[in-house]
Parts: sequence; C-alpha cells; structure tokens
Amino acid sequence: MTWGDGSLFLATRKGVLLLGAPVIPASTPAPTWWAHDSACAWTAAWLTVRGRPFLGQREVLSRPDWSGELHWHDRNSFKRSGHRPDLVAAVGSGIAVEVELAGKSRPRLDAILRLHAGWISSGKSGGVIYVCGDEEGQRRVKRSAERVGPFERRLRLELLDTLKEQTVAAYGAAKCDRLSTPSAGPRAMLAVDGG
Repeated sequence: MTWGDGSLFLATRKGVLLLGAPVIPASTPAPTWWAHDSACAWTAAWLTVRGRPFLGQREVLSRPDWSGELHWHDRNSFKRSGHRPDLVAAVGSGIAVEVELAGKSRPRLDAILRLHAGWISSGKSGGVIYVCGDEEGQRRVKRSAERVGPFERRLRLELLDTLKEQTVAAYGAAKCDRLSTPSAGPRAMLAVDGG
C-alpha cells in the first residue's frame, strides 16, 4: 500500500487451516485490486462499528446462494459471467453490498443491478448498498437502477470517503465511551489517567 493509506491483511492458506475457518483462503491480491480490497475492508469496518453482522468476501465466496449469473451484450458480443456481491450485511434476508470504484460498462452494470432486482423481488435479498468511490460513480449506479426497474427504497448509495469518516468517528466515540465508563473498572481508569 502507499505510505499513509493503511495496510491490507489477508488470511493465508495456513492461517485459514489453523483457525479451522470454513472459508476459501485468499490468494495474494495484485496491486490492481488493492484499492478495491481496501474499500471492502473499510466497508466491513463501517458495518462493524454500526453493530451490523456481515459475511466477508471469503464467506460470500463459500456461499453458492449468493452467486448469480449475469447476461449482457457489449459492443460486439453476448457476454456471460458469474457474480457475487463483495459483502452481505446479514440483516434479515441479507443486504448485498457492492463496492464500485472503477466504472463498469453500462450493459454490465445494468446486468448486475438486474440480478439484485431479481434477488430483491424474490425475497432472497432485502436490498443492495453500493459503496462508490466518487459522486460520478453514484450517478452511474443511480441511472442504471432507473433503467433496470424500481428499487423503491431498497438501493442505498454511499461514498467511500463518507463511510471512512463515519467509521473513524464511530470508533473514536466508542473508544471514548469505553474509557469514560465507570463500570469498566480499574483498567479503564488506568488508561484514562495514563497509568
């Protein structure tokens, strides 16, 4: 990562085996994926500080029920590919979370939103959250959702920078609350007093 942009940690094959976690180990991400993986990590942190349980990227990968097939037509040919959301906020029937930093082609983005619309209408999903890198990304997703069909209030758009700010603020507030709570005992008092 670039100095000052934080760090990315991944569960190695050995680490997953040692923990006995029921997930597929991650391969080392190429530098082209660092921004996306970092944005997914921030999104996971945002859900965590809000007290929302979620399925992470590796957990979603191991759940075939969160896998769908996309069909779209680009300039010259018919395309088909599998698709999974980046995360799933496990609230009720689950809210799919998509991290959209790089603009996809209009037909492919429409196909992804059509998949989500189908999941929502069938009751498989309670909605979809799109975390976008900038306002233009938000506009692209919103226009695509309007083309695909009515999402009513089941599509939420968030900016990555706003999400980061909210996460840091919520973490700081929770940390202050923990340190100032008298029921936290002597350890909290020592931390506050610098001891």
